[in-house]
Amino acid sequence: MSTGNPAQSRRRVQRAFKMRGLAVQAPALDAMLNVLQLENAQSSQDVLVAILDEIKERLMSSDRAGGGGGRGAGAGGGGDRIGGGSQQLVVTKSLLADVVADLSRDGGDVTDEALQLLDAFRTPRLAYDSMRKQFTLMTDRMEKRSLYAEAIRKVEMFAQRYALVQQRILKQDLFRPKLVAAGKSSSSKQGGGTHTLTPVESLLGRSGVKFLLGMVVQVEEGRYYLEDHTAQVPMDLSQASVLTDGFITENSIVLVEGEMMDGVLLVHRMGSPIIETRQDALDTIGLQNSDIFNSMSSLSELEKLKEQEIEHGEEGMFVILSDVHLDNPIVMEKLDTLLEGFQDMTPLPVFIFMGNFTSMPLSAARDGTKIMTGYFEELANIICKHRHVADEGRFVFVPGPNDPGMAAIMPRPPIPNYFTGALRTKVPHAVFTSNPCRIRYFSKELVFCRQDIVSKLRRNCLLAPREDVMNERSGSQRMIQHAVKSMLDQGHLCPLPMPFNPIYWQYDHALRLYPLPDAVVVGDRVEQYYETYAECDALNPGSFPNGFNFVVYRPLVEQDGTMKSDLEFSQIDD
Repeated sequence: MSTGNPAQSRRRVQRAFKMRGLAVQAPALDAMLNVLQLENAQSSQDVLVAILDEIKERLMSSDRAGGGGGRGAGAGGGGDRIGGGSQQLVVTKSLLADVVADLSRDGGDVTDEALQLLDAFRTPRLAYDSMRKQFTLMTDRMEKRSLYAEAIRKVEMFAQRYALVQQRILKQDLFRPKLVAAGKSSSSKQGGGTHTLTPVESLLGRSGVKFLLGMVVQVEEGRYYLEDHTAQVPMDLSQASVLTDGFITENSIVLVEGEMMDGVLLVHRMGSPIIETRQDALDTIGLQNSDIFNSMSSLSELEKLKEQEIEHGEEGMFVILSDVHLDNPIVMEKLDTLLEGFQDMTPLPVFIFMGNFTSMPLSAARDGTKIMTGYFEELANIICKHRHVADEGRFVFVPGPNDPGMAAIMPRPPIPNYFTGALRTKVPHAVFTSNPCRIRYFSKELVFCRQDIVSKLRRNCLLAPREDVMNERSGSQRMIQHAVKSMLDQGHLCPLPMPFNPIYWQYDHALRLYPLPDAVVVGDRVEQYYETYAECDALNPGSFPNGFNFVVYRPLVEQDGTMKSDLEFSQIDD
């Protein structure tokens, strides 16, 4: 700002506020003058205009959101109306400070703020009331949770799984009741119409083929029942055919077509629930009940986040490795090579390291605790060889099933601090989180989980998966495709029998995939894969010691004028 008469400068700035219908408090005016004094004479006017335009936009937006009420909801809560009838708005020092801070941020600052990690044990629970047809987002402050909950919580866990799938199914055109006239016309023209889901309790005494939605349960050894919120009925699966891709296991929620024969449900056809895209689910749930990160309190903030996403989103990159065996000297050597390759990159990617962090469990080994601590300290030393990566790089460590910690029950807590103290001291941005965990990148939600889901689903499959003669994929690739579809159709990371995959009953919601995230990253010991299903990316980085493979995932890349995701399969050569 040009050095002239301070009083004249003050009057000029105050007049600029008034011309925009703004009244400025004295402390805010002093702060504005201090900001302009840091600028040269040529740029000070442009800076003043930019700040005033942003202030006016925020106050007008908050005024519209508040219905023209008394106090605006602008940044810092700093905008007030003067009097009851005046249209002038007051600019406070706190509001001015927020605006200046936002305008001063560079792309790196925006990208840093766009990243948010959510631990499984702090994840809010999306609850659905079937009677009121209402969603509620329950935080850990709104309900008391325990790792060792009462037995009734197990019942509630399965009831909520079923309720979420049921409301999803009832929105589909195939099961949505239509007007009589419309139904007749569509049936006559298309040879079909809508179907009615029959509750299990209504099967008794009714003949004919019925459509049902229920959970497969094993009440007696080797005998399976279909259960919904009303009752359960034994099933005869001897003539059942599977209509959809995916594995059907105990505790799977399935659509069934069949008829009652001598007190048993003779199943003709069975399939997975119809999927629902993330956007369709969000439209139903609403912003307030879907913001598990508590980062988007209003539609205006969501729009602003998407604008930042377009401008800065392409800078984000995730380097993902699974089975990072720290007890393998060759793995440690390859990690050194990997970090050296990113040393000169700005901004740095987010490094996601998934367990298991040793090739064999060390819990029962002599001096296992001391050995494991030494492995993480050695990893810290390798990271610190690359100063830029150590100081600025973000590392997220997701435990595997054989890593130190509590029993192999999902979700798994982070690796205890006792083992990781040296690494966390030397690498300031290293975070040890739960399995699974979630990361927000701008408006995108990414889920990270380490488990061998493909082999578990194959071992527990009740009916042979559907074969598609038109599908040219190999046998192993088809198994992967079935596993991905099972997880996303069921809306759950572990759609398995409880004895084979125990779950903390009151934290089952942390494993649910409803609404679908933008990406699900599952560290599995099968070959690498990248699938897109219902607009959700599903990927596996592969086991790092097996060929030293990893993936580089970009949630936002501009392709053909739109923002899409991109994946690169990578390998560290010998």
